[in-house]
Formats: sequence, C-alpha cells, structure tokens
Amino acid sequence: MNKKLKIYSLCLAIIYVVFFIHNTYDSGKLAIAGFELGYQQGKSGNINFNVCASYMKPVAGSITFPSAVLNEKTGEEIPFELRQIIAFIPESPENVPIYLKIMNIAANISGLIMLAFFVYIPFVGYKIMKSISHNKFYSIENIKRIKKISLILLLVFVITVFISLTATISTDFYLQIKDYKAYMNDFNYSSFFIGLVLLILSEILRYTKNMKEEQDLTI
Repeated sequence: MNKKLKIYSLCLAIIYVVFFIHNTYDSGKLAIAGFELGYQQGKSGNINFNVCASYMKPVAGSITFPSAVLNEKTGEEIPFELRQIIAFIPESPENVPIYLKIMNIAANISGLIMLAFFVYIPFVGYKIMKSISHNKFYSIENIKRIKKISLILLLVFVITVFISLTATISTDFYLQIKDYKAYMNDFNYSSFFIGLVLLILSEILRYTKNMKEEQDLTI
C-alpha cells in the first residue's frame, strides 16, 4: 500500500476510534447514572421513572436569562439560561400514553442499531482501503461498499432525528418548565452530508466503470 495512504488511513482510524470512545463514554455515564438512580429508587420501593434528555429554548426569545445561579468564586448570583437538560422524572406507567411508550422503545432500539453501524463501518472501510493496494478500487464490490456506507450514514441521520423527536415529545409530556420549551437540535448533519456525497460518488464510479467497459468492448 502507498506510504501516504497508510498514513492517511492511520490518522482516520485514530480519529474514528477517539470519536467512538468519546461518544460511548458520554452515553455510558448517562447509563450508569440511570442505573444508580434506579438502584436507589428500587431500595425505596419506587422504580418507576423516566429519563428526559432534551434541548431547551426560552419561550420569550433567544436570550432572556429568566434564571440565576450562584457563582461560588464571587458569591454573587449571575443570570443563567437552560440550554440542555437531563432529568429523572418519577412516572406512573398507567398515565403514559401508548404512543410514547412505543416511541421510547423504538428510540432505544434505534440507538443500539446506530451503535452497531458505527462498529460495522470500519470493517467496510478497511476492505475499501485494502482493495486500493491491489488496484481494485473501481471494482463493483467497492462501488457496493461505498454505497452501503452512504446508505448507513443517511440512516444514521434519520435515526438521530427520530431519537431527538422522541426526546422532545417525551420532555413536553413529563415537564413544563417556566419560560422554556423543549425543541429538536441534535441532528447529525455531518452524517447526512457525507452519506449524500458518498452516494453520489458511488454512482459516479458506477457510471465510470460502465463507460470503461463499453469502451473496452468497442475496442
């Protein structure tokens, strides 16, 4: 394999691993916090609660500072505004609408599917890199691999939108915070953009390969 390609591939692999570990670590912290709270609630006999994680927007405008917090360095209260919350809310299962239960279950399953995608993508990428070293980049297998990655990334975008929508609807159902409302702002636009670019690239490669085969037949 070309030396520069090896270096670029190594850098990409390192960045991807860091990204994966960082996101898994953040999700893990929330899961651990939920487990600890569930354990505490279980000991007290109350194990029914829901996790609300959503972005918040001031109702009156983009910046209103309706709240205040203590700045321990100065001892003064300073204007404060909520932008994102994670709250554990006690719930009564019989009061939760069926559509919300279904959406939450689907969101949890979608999150696991997205995690599996992020584990799977590097294996497909490795096959593409390996094919380059064997001068088989324009093979039909590679075109299918690139298209597969593009479709996975586009599906990841759809999943993030659905998870964000579910979180927003769930927060609106469980919480009513003065001067604030929940809103969707957790879209993975990078996955949509890269997925679309790769989808276009796969079609360009397919077209180029077909043109080359037609020229070879003509000759």
